[in-house]
Amino acid sequence: MLFKLKSFLYMAMKHIVNDHGTKHYRLMHSIEVIHFIYFFLRTCFLYLMFSDPQQYPFYQYEYVAAYFWKYRQILNRFFVIILALFAFIGLLGVRTFYFQRSDQLSFQLLYDCIVFNTDQYYQSLDSEENLEIKLSTRFNQYRQQFERDHPYLSMINPLANRLISFRVWLDSWLQMDRINRELFEKNNRMLIFPNSPIKARNHELLFIFLSNIFGNFFQIGFQIVVAVSAVVLLPQLYSLIVVQNSILLKIALMIESIMMVYTMATLVQCALLLSCSIIGSYLIFNGSIDDLNQKFIDILNKSKYHGHQINVKDSKQLRFYLNEHTRLSYYVIYTDKTTWSEALYYYALISIPMNVALMCELIVEDIIPETRFIIIFITAIHAVTGSFPCILFANMSSNFHAIKDYLPAMQLQLKRSTHLRLKLKYDDLYERLLTGKKIAFTFGYLGDLTFRGLFEALLGYIAAFFLILKIYMNEQQINNQQVDTINE
Repeated sequence: MLFKLKSFLYMAMKHIVNDHGTKHYRLMHSIEVIHFIYFFLRTCFLYLMFSDPQQYPFYQYEYVAAYFWKYRQILNRFFVIILALFAFIGLLGVRTFYFQRSDQLSFQLLYDCIVFNTDQYYQSLDSEENLEIKLSTRFNQYRQQFERDHPYLSMINPLANRLISFRVWLDSWLQMDRINRELFEKNNRMLIFPNSPIKARNHELLFIFLSNIFGNFFQIGFQIVVAVSAVVLLPQLYSLIVVQNSILLKIALMIESIMMVYTMATLVQCALLLSCSIIGSYLIFNGSIDDLNQKFIDILNKSKYHGHQINVKDSKQLRFYLNEHTRLSYYVIYTDKTTWSEALYYYALISIPMNVALMCELIVEDIIPETRFIIIFITAIHAVTGSFPCILFANMSSNFHAIKDYLPAMQLQLKRSTHLRLKLKYDDLYERLLTGKKIAFTFGYLGDLTFRGLFEALLGYIAAFFLILKIYMNEQQINNQQVDTINE
């Protein structure tokens, strides 16, 4: 999967669902698990060395321990803990995506959003002749509007045509001119989300296309970071006396460097999968619930402000809204319990102290510019891939509960004689939204993934930052005193 750059998200989800359980699938991802376990054990030995260097003088026999011991003012035990936490996150990512049953509803939802929806898009492409007609019609409409709004600027034909052509190209993607809309909306529906509006499916497709482009640049950036790291670190490692006196250690260093690059690439892949899968499911969930909320509010406004009686068609629409809202809520709560709750719980427990420790490294230590660039890059990627998807999930939860502000007004518009059952069902929905369990993903035992939950997590992050910073600075002070004692 590391080489599927042009369609990474699509191919990764297809690989997880279709290839799950095969011999090649188990072998490949078992090797990834072994790599992370191996590097976790390496960090454990480094921590033993820092804890008791007299009893465990590994720096005399092994190149990584010798390098860490040589630069122990920076690569101290806190840095070793950060590396161990990275190994834990890698294990968590591989376990979450590759070692769970692919027939679970959570993976089937992702498959429906990412793979099946994309396949239906390519099966619904319109002919080239129809596409040219759509683009030509759109260009003429925009040209006429541009001449009305900017009569003087429209006289400069080359500039005006270029601006209009760019807008036509952009809107043709946003409005999905390349597909047969009737075929895509009515016949080529999604499996689990058959009632998803075309706008939400459109946003999902645009996100998949953009994520492929972003993935390419992201992988290029990762390769640049690997190249810079190799230029900085490998000459320093090969200059160690331990390595220079042993051909075996030189070969081992090269093999371990390749393993390290593969392991880091797997970690980056898991980070991309986490962020993209969360955003992908968010777009469908949020697009569907936004469409339902808007239809509900339109019916309410017609009956409340325009004197429009709620007829049979409106009551059917209200029943559809109620059933669809319940179904989407069930998808969120059930998939959270089976897949995401535990994964997000352990991710929060691991990532918060790791991010804090990286910030302490940047603030306290006097690091060379190359190493500082690497740490800043890792910290930024880790923060974005962890916080941005959580913000989206919190917004999705807010949209699920937004309709409760309009339910009392709708109850007044429904008549007891004709809409009694519907009134009772909406009364039950209002009570569930107001006092029931939150329709939200969770951090396991830490709480719901809502805006309030994120604010509480931020307070916990600030407390952890000052706590770890105090411990870190005390450790630095003790190390400096030991160095001064040795110099004296």
